[in-house]
Amino acid sequence: MHQPDLVEVNLKLNRIRKYMERSGLTGVVIARKDNFSWLSCGGNDTVVVPDQEGVGTFVVTGDRLYLVAQVMDGQRLLDEELAGMEIEPVPLRWYEGPRIRKAVKIAGEVPAADVPAEGAKYILSDLYSLQYPLTDNEIQKLRLLGKTVDEALRQVADEIKPGMVDYDVEAMILSGLAKDNVRCDVLLVGTDERIFRYRHPSPSGAKIGRYVLLHAAAKYEGLHANVTRSVYFGDSVPVEIEKPYQAALEIEAACVAACVPGNRWCDILEMQKSMLRKRGYPEEWRNHFPGGRTGYSVCECDFSLSADRRIVDRECYDWFITITGAKVEELSLNAAGKREVLSSVGNWPAKKFEAGGEVIALPELLLR
Repeated sequence: MHQPDLVEVNLKLNRIRKYMERSGLTGVVIARKDNFSWLSCGGNDTVVVPDQEGVGTFVVTGDRLYLVAQVMDGQRLLDEELAGMEIEPVPLRWYEGPRIRKAVKIAGEVPAADVPAEGAKYILSDLYSLQYPLTDNEIQKLRLLGKTVDEALRQVADEIKPGMVDYDVEAMILSGLAKDNVRCDVLLVGTDERIFRYRHPSPSGAKIGRYVLLHAAAKYEGLHANVTRSVYFGDSVPVEIEKPYQAALEIEAACVAACVPGNRWCDILEMQKSMLRKRGYPEEWRNHFPGGRTGYSVCECDFSLSADRRIVDRECYDWFITITGAKVEELSLNAAGKREVLSSVGNWPAKKFEAGGEVIALPELLLR
C-alpha cells in the first residue's frame, strides 16, 4: 500500500493554488497518470496500462481536493494509494458519463485541466513546471531508482549470452526491476545491425550475435530514469562501435556538466550540435531527441527548441546522445551547486571526464 507524505502533498497543493490565484482560475483538473502520481507523492491509479489517463481524477479548488472516480475504482484508490489525504470523494456509476465532464463542472466557472477538455483551459506545460523544484523525498527516490536500474542492467548484462532471443532479455530486465517495485514505460533491446539501423530497437525476436543495447525507461512511484547500457562479446570492440560510443560519452558528460541554473536549454542543444560536428557527425542531432528534464514525465524533450527555457535548481535530466551504432543515456541531477549521475554507482566500468570544472563518471561499453 502506498502512503503519501502529507506534508509534501500540502506543499504541492499550495503550489497549485498559488498558480490558480495568479492565473485567475477557480479549479484545476488533474486527469493524467503522471500528474496523479506527482500530487499523491507516488500514487498509482493505473488500470489500463497504455492510457495516459488513470482511473482517478483530482479536482483542486481554493479550499478542497476532490477525487472523481467510478465506484469500481474509487474506494481502492482512497484505501491503497491516497491514505490520509483530505479528499472529498465524488463517486460515479459507469453509465453516468465521462469523469472529465464531471470534474470540469466541479472546478467552477474558470476551470483548467491537464488534458484537453471542453470548457477548460489546457495547462499541461504549466502543471509540469509546478513539479519543480524537486522535493527532498523525490530526490531520494530518484537516487534509489538510478541505483536500482544500474544494478538490474548490470545483472542482465552479466547473464545474457550470444544466441539468446531479445524477448528473453526483455523478460530478464522486467523481472529484475519488478522485484524492487520498478516498472518500465519504455523497454528496448537492440542487437547487432538493428542498433545501427534503428534508434528505438524494440524487441523483435532477434538473436544476440556480438553487440547488445539495453534500455529501460524505468518508473518508481511515478518518477522516471531513462538509462541505456551496451555490451559487446569479443576480444575488442570494433572501431565502428567504439568511435561513436566514445563520442557519445564525451557529449553526455558535457551535457550533464552544462546543467547549471540559469543556462539556456537551447544553448545546450547548440553545444551538442557543435561537439557532434567536430567529431565527424554533423547531422546526427537531427535523428533523435536531444534529451531533457525528467521526473514524473518520461522526458520533456521540447525545451531545447525554446530560447526562453532555462535550467533551474533541483531538476533531473536524461540526455539522449545517439550516434548511428551507439547510444549513451543516464539519469543526472542538478542540485545544491553540484551535478551528479544518479544511475552510475559503480557497477560498470566507468570513464571520467572533466567538463565544466567538474568530474563526470559515465559507464563504458561492457566488453565480455
